[in-house]
Amino acid sequence: MLGYQWFIEVLHSLKAHKIRTIFSGFGVMWAMLIWVLLQGVGSGVHNGMMKRFRSYTTRCMYISEGHGSTGPIHLTEAITNELATGLNVFSQVMPFFQKTSSVAYGPIIHKSDLLGVGVGYEKINDLALVEGRFFNARDLAERLPVCILGLEMKKKIFDVHQAVGQFIAIDGVRVCVIGVLDETIWFNNTRIMLPSSLFKALFPRDAQVIDGIIATLAPKQNGIAAAEKVRTYLARRLNLNANERDALCIRGPSQSATLFEVLFSVMKGFIGLVSCCFLVSGVVGVSNMMLVVVKERRKELAIRKVMGAKPSHIMGLILLESIAINLISGILGLGIGIGILQWMNRYLLPMIENHGIARFEFQFSLYALVALVLSGCLAAIIPVKRVGYIKPVDALNKE
Repeated sequence: MLGYQWFIEVLHSLKAHKIRTIFSGFGVMWAMLIWVLLQGVGSGVHNGMMKRFRSYTTRCMYISEGHGSTGPIHLTEAITNELATGLNVFSQVMPFFQKTSSVAYGPIIHKSDLLGVGVGYEKINDLALVEGRFFNARDLAERLPVCILGLEMKKKIFDVHQAVGQFIAIDGVRVCVIGVLDETIWFNNTRIMLPSSLFKALFPRDAQVIDGIIATLAPKQNGIAAAEKVRTYLARRLNLNANERDALCIRGPSQSATLFEVLFSVMKGFIGLVSCCFLVSGVVGVSNMMLVVVKERRKELAIRKVMGAKPSHIMGLILLESIAINLISGILGLGIGIGILQWMNRYLLPMIENHGIARFEFQFSLYALVALVLSGCLAAIIPVKRVGYIKPVDALNKE
């Protein structure tokens, strides 16, 4: 019953001082709204920039053949396996094949670059799908006639129609489309991906040697040092001079990858810091208002003490009033902020996503609300302590 009376008294106090309550709540609501918008927009900018510059921050290494002093260099799948087992610098190594071939759908024929890869190629290159699925072990083991289209090639062949489940003819062989890649700036969007086993069956002459090797660096491996290890190993394996830089083309992550990662982390941290400053300003505003409340209600609180109210009861009322203002205002600010982000995702994002902006997201709404309420409790500690120092005689005499 006592708890119920507390809430009733707090409600009457908030109603009796509407202007004070509205201004205190508006400060918290505004701080929460700015918090949500900064976090949401910041995540959109951060994710968009990471997506746009992912080719600079990737942990991939590409190895392709060149031309040495003794003639052209040829890489094979056996060399790929040796790299995977002979050097402890990669977590995944995969050969790939390339060829330009004709692609027909109905009477229309296109030219396209074909790419033969294994399972997991999308993870190494961090590729995403618009629709469909990636290759699995069964596709390679049974050499199933399936393919994945780049987004631009899908538009050329099928325009706006659905591509997954349709059949195209690659070099006269019917192949089923099982997926469409999302557009990226580091991947040729006009390519068609095939399982490596199918590629070798369709083009046995072109599959005698591979066109390149793609690998993912193991954790804590330095890209520059790993590239030198690979170059030395392959030079010894292929009887090359290690100083012949044109014999092998090795492209791996550079020091700029770390710089980009640090830059994006600092940017995200700065946005978070500014958001916290707005949130703290709202909480401080409530704390100041509660100090005013204690001063204005000195006579009332003194009378409560004279009537036998315990100091803990009076302190609880002040603390509960602070929590109520923070909670209600925080929920309002959170709701308005999320509503604005949803509107931006629906109407504004389609116009600006080509400029490196991703979907605006806010993932810590509940945590932020809890943090706001807890901060409000901490901010109310000083006003609550002042309640304990009120002496009824002095308070009534001053009034």
